[in-house]
Amino acid sequence: MNETLSPQERIKKKKDFFLLYKKGNHYRGKYLIILHLPNEFDFSRMGVVVSKKIGNAVKRNKIKRWIRTLFRRNKSLIKNSLDFIIIAKKEIREASWIEVQEDYLKAIKSINQKYQSA
Repeated sequence: MNETLSPQERIKKKKDFFLLYKKGNHYRGKYLIILHLPNEFDFSRMGVVVSKKIGNAVKRNKIKRWIRTLFRRNKSLIKNSLDFIIIAKKEIREASWIEVQEDYLKAIKSINQKYQSA
C-alpha cells in the first residue's frame, strides 16, 4: 500500500479551494470539518486549513501534520475519487491523536456511505 502524499494529491490552487467551499458537501465532526466533492481524477486529493485561532505556528503545523498523516495512511478507505478540504476546529487543541483519528475514520465512513447510495 502506498502511504505517500504526492504533489498531485494535494489541493493547492485557489480556484480548487473556492470550488469546494462553494459546491462541496459538508461533514461536521467533533474535531474536523470535511468538505468533499467528486473529482475527475483516478485518485483523491486533499487540502488542509488550520486557522490561527488554533494556536501558534508550532501547534498549527502539528495539526496539519496529523491531518496529512491521517489522509496518507487511510487513502485505501476512500472508495471514490474525491477532493477534500479538511478544516481543523478549535476543539482539536485539547484532543489526543487517537480521538482525532477516530473522528477522521468516522467521517470517511460517513462520506463513503453518502456516495454509495448516490
